[in-house]
Amino acid sequence: MQRLLIDRSTLDLITSDARDFLNVLNAAGLHQASAIMQEVLEQLVLDRAHLPDETGDAGSS
Repeated sequence: MQRLLIDRSTLDLITSDARDFLNVLNAAGLHQASAIMQEVLEQLVLDRAHLPDETGDAGSS
């Protein structure tokens, strides 16, 4: 799988939308889909932690 380079604000928007979608899945009782979406969110958090901050240092925010 190829990873695309995105900036912090774009990743924040994607994460926010993913959390909203997770809430919908939970409300609908779709537990298997919720578990998968939770794993996606955890990966997004890890990816954000490794993005360089405004000064160019990764993970130091």
